[in-house]
Amino acid sequence: MRTSVMRQSAAFPLDAAAVRGCLDPASASDSVFARGWRSGPAKLTRAERCAVAGVTGHVAESVTEILLDRLDWRVLWHFTGPGRHGVDLLFLTPDDKIVAVEVKGTLVAGRIPRLSRREMTQMSTAWVDKTDNPGMSELGLQSADIYGAVAVINFADMTWRMALTVDFSALSPAIRVEQLARLDWIALKD
Repeated sequence: MRTSVMRQSAAFPLDAAAVRGCLDPASASDSVFARGWRSGPAKLTRAERCAVAGVTGHVAESVTEILLDRLDWRVLWHFTGPGRHGVDLLFLTPDDKIVAVEVKGTLVAGRIPRLSRREMTQMSTAWVDKTDNPGMSELGLQSADIYGAVAVINFADMTWRMALTVDFSALSPAIRVEQLARLDWIALKD
């Protein structure tokens, strides 16, 4: 799956209060993230930019939970990391579909992060079905049981985008937030 389709997805506005609510003011790493968010990553040292990458991802996952909860998506499982790699979030949608969500976050204006292509491409059928994918295995799910989604949170642009898949081979862009209430616009599962 190529995330280039994310450029076709609508850039929905991101609520700054939702982002602030995901930060712990007592956390040094959250403070570095907040500085990068307010001033841009160029204002961080190289070491800070490297250190803040993981924090950016965790904040993006928390923000995604809030955004989708507002749309009546209910969290079934979330990756509390660090450690094993797998889907970030599993949701139950208002129309009773289970969706595995991979979240990507960035502090760089205009950027849409790509899916990792390490040992296997993220959000591919093989990656979703791998035995060490904790959320999937804990809930006893396989790719054939669920839909997939990629959410991108751009903290610099204060936007979020989403694209979904029914078969883990191609993404369909969400161009209206109302599309996230019912997923039958993608393709019907057998």
